[in-house]
Amino acid sequence: MVWTKMLVNSALSTVLAGSFLLLVGVTSARADDFESCRRNVGKWETRLDHDVDRHGFNSRQANHDRHELSEARENCERRFGNRWRDHDDHDSDGDRR
Repeated sequence: MVWTKMLVNSALSTVLAGSFLLLVGVTSARADDFESCRRNVGKWETRLDHDVDRHGFNSRQANHDRHELSEARENCERRFGNRWRDHDDHDSDGDRR
């Protein structure tokens, strides 16, 4: 009976400690995800610009990059709302550059 109580207390303590560590890790990972969203969108914007210059505006490569860019933006908006966007990317009217 004593061993059972000690085993239950140990298991409960382990679960609580693990939950705390997981919670702390998730908040720091979320900040990394926030920046990774921006980097991913920036990567597809750069690729789109490059492929438009190299292959033309309506090329297969540019259309693929537009599709991927749209998916990357939707993914960030689904995960973070509009907070993932840099406020520096907006002009005074609030339109995107």
